[in-house]
Parts: sequence; structure tokens; C-alpha cells
Amino acid sequence: RAHACVQKCLTCSILEHPMTDMGGPFFALAVKESGSGLIHIDWNDNRAIYAYIFAVGDWEGGEFCIPQLGIKIPVRPGQVLTVLARVVAHFSAPVTTGRRIVFTCFTDTLLFQHAHPEPVIVVN
Repeated sequence: RAHACVQKCLTCSILEHPMTDMGGPFFALAVKESGSGLIHIDWNDNRAIYAYIFAVGDWEGGEFCIPQLGIKIPVRPGQVLTVLARVVAHFSAPVTTGRRIVFTCFTDTLLFQHAHPEPVIVVN
């Protein structure tokens, strides 16, 4: 329903720029060089919807780190990482050589709540 809501509100913009209609799995895109080295939680993400993360470039380092689980996940070109970024604290390890551009695709919680006024139950 969120996708239908966005299409209804942005009909003219989507017709003018059809490549901006991402089809519904996410509605926002953040682009950053290297990544965030600060431990954080994405408070504006909806806690029930995954964020999709992928990177382009040629680099070493820059793993996706989840300190509460003690893991580092390398995200290489051609791979996509999905994560509940509102649920787990995370950061990017430093890029040691090269250049990496990180794309994070997500759905803002305010948009989701507007399109889905009934509560969404998260099952752990």
C-alpha cells in the first residue's frame, strides 16, 4: 500500500522521471563515499522493513560492522546486504585503500505509517 500511496501523491513527478519509481521495496536512497565510521542506529527507518546496502568502486576494507554481534561483513561490488538498520547498531570499517561509494535504499518510517495506519507487528 505504501507504493500505491507514493504513486498517487507523485504521479506527475513519476511520469516525468520514471526511473525514480523504485517499485515499492524502498522509497529513499542515501549515497555516501566510504560509509559512516560512527556506531549508529537508523532511527528514521521503519523497524519492520529491511534496508538494502550495496557499494561500487575498487577498495579494501569498509566492512559492514555489527558490534553487538561481533561481526564484520564485507560487501563487495555486485553484492547486496539487507539489514534491519533500525534494530541493530552498525558502522562501516575504514576503507584502507581505493574508493567506495555506498548506496543505502530504505523506507522512512513516516511514509510507511502514512500508508499503513494500522500497527505493524514485528515478530522476533
